[in-house]
Amino acid sequence: MAYGTLTGKYSAGKPEGSRFTTPMFTSGPFSEGFDERVKMADKLLPIAKELGVSLAQMSIAWAVANGNVSTVLLGASRPSQLEENLKALDVVSKITPEVKAKINHAVKFVPKEPELDQFAHTRGRFL
Repeated sequence: MAYGTLTGKYSAGKPEGSRFTTPMFTSGPFSEGFDERVKMADKLLPIAKELGVSLAQMSIAWAVANGNVSTVLLGASRPSQLEENLKALDVVSKITPEVKAKINHAVKFVPKEPELDQFAHTRGRFL
């Protein structure tokens, strides 16, 4: 869920005890682009409300409905989060072409081709 940003929990700042208040997430690669991700999530929130679902459910449903996505991985730190995330399966039918267009317009999502790392296999064997 984009390190929790697609849940909407960071819209009002970083809640005490959240991962982005810990040293590992306050600097380095995890913190890069954090504010931009929160702004993007905030743009999506009205669309989720219009559908009557949570931002997390809409995000998961969008991924499931996206023909360019082969696998959707869910993350949850509590059983209640998993239960909420699984409700996204009931939301997939609401992700119409019109809703997809609204989402794509709001976040201007442009997929990127992964960069080929020809040494990844070798490096993994020795590191």
